[in-house]
Amino acid sequence: MLGLASMAQLVGAAPSAAAARRPNIIFLMDDEHRWDYLGSLDPTVKTPTLDRLAKEGILFDQAVCQAPMCIPSRHSMMLGLYPHQIGILSNGPGLNDSQLPCDPLPELLRKAGYQTAGFGKTHWLASQCSTRGFEIRYSSTDREKGSIMMGKDNPDGLKRYDAEVKDYGDGEEFPAGYIGRTSAVPEEDHRDGWSLKHCLEFLDQGRDEKRPLFLYLSFLKPHAGANVPPGYEDLYDLASMPVPAQPTLAQVEPCHATGNDRQDMYREFWSNATKQQWQQMVLRYRANCSWIDNMFGRVMDKLRAKGLLENCLIIYVSDHGEMLGERYYRFNKYCLYDASARVPLILSGTAVPTAKRGSLDHRMAEEVDIYPTIAALAGIPLTGKPGENLLDTSNRKAGFCEYSDRPQAVAFMWRTSTSKLILSFPKGPVGQGHVELTDAVAGELYDLQADPKEWHNLYAAPEAAALRESMCHELLDHLNHVALKPAK
Repeated sequence: MLGLASMAQLVGAAPSAAAARRPNIIFLMDDEHRWDYLGSLDPTVKTPTLDRLAKEGILFDQAVCQAPMCIPSRHSMMLGLYPHQIGILSNGPGLNDSQLPCDPLPELLRKAGYQTAGFGKTHWLASQCSTRGFEIRYSSTDREKGSIMMGKDNPDGLKRYDAEVKDYGDGEEFPAGYIGRTSAVPEEDHRDGWSLKHCLEFLDQGRDEKRPLFLYLSFLKPHAGANVPPGYEDLYDLASMPVPAQPTLAQVEPCHATGNDRQDMYREFWSNATKQQWQQMVLRYRANCSWIDNMFGRVMDKLRAKGLLENCLIIYVSDHGEMLGERYYRFNKYCLYDASARVPLILSGTAVPTAKRGSLDHRMAEEVDIYPTIAALAGIPLTGKPGENLLDTSNRKAGFCEYSDRPQAVAFMWRTSTSKLILSFPKGPVGQGHVELTDAVAGELYDLQADPKEWHNLYAAPEAAALRESMCHELLDHLNHVALKPAK
């Protein structure tokens, strides 16, 4: 196995002078982090590192993912395309290398003269998968040819971790995984701790100073399970943790996501759970957010000490949200409601114009915007991408997201800061690449100002007819002219 210094010497050609002036790009990501669980928006959540990034950059408070599931969401970000353009619609197998419609973001930047280093989760989930542009790649879960895997690098630590979460179930998402525990295994035996360790080692030993840096650090938490290292739970008071109010089942179902992903299991357990169990779940989710924030902080300190923040763009984002038992005992994601579809998104660093630093941006940002924003800063021309440069003056009408994980149906969201439309279609007409309103089998419309919990569907309400017609027209236009068109 090559050491970091040797790997850095073997990859890439000498950069041009123009490439050397390009900003370092620091891409920080976590998994299933609610949009509103930032100290900048809610001071009861302790995330000082992310708060500092927001204070020195732009916090987009209306950002949405393109699909509330890991695999399609991450494909969408790394390829700059909508899920239907890629053909990845659910948490099933991803694309093999030969099936990719364009260069993934790390390959795009590698070709442009960047040193590319990736640590943590990508979730390509393909049987034939390279590192896809990462010259240095440490993978905590994914099997990418050419990567260094935790299972080989720290097999004993991985066994210790797996033993601790053995009762948490598939994806660590059983109720026991949400209630969690204080972890008894060392931080570096956690997949995220292992990724952090090697990221810091790379910054000390593996940098190619002749090229700008693309650093990708992607953590698995605060996704369940909530086995948090000691200390982070102490930041919170159990008795003050909120318990979500619940509607009746008849108020909120049937809906576009009825019957999805183990809801019966969650409903049975959590409808009978004690208040203390609810509060313990919320506390450990917040503690997970604080742990992740602390690890991001250690990376930022190292980058600062190495001078790598003197010319940089820093992106922080999550792949989707987390319902945390809202809307009749829903957990994880797999729906188009705000707790699932909205995401935290921050742009920071010296590449952000001075006038925009410290701003709260209310534009309808999407995760497909990350690819063209980075490409524009790196001086890479693009065509055929649906996203917009977030450092420009672009301003789309609404945020778009899709949910395709039910066998016979697909649902699309069209969201402004005040209203949300969800239309459900049979998968057949959508597969033809064009839909009409008459194809829709169900609709939902919510007044997000009067009804932020999305309990009251106004789709059939006479007083909402004009809004429904306008939003339906806009969503269908977006579907038929952009989102359902194959990538070029």
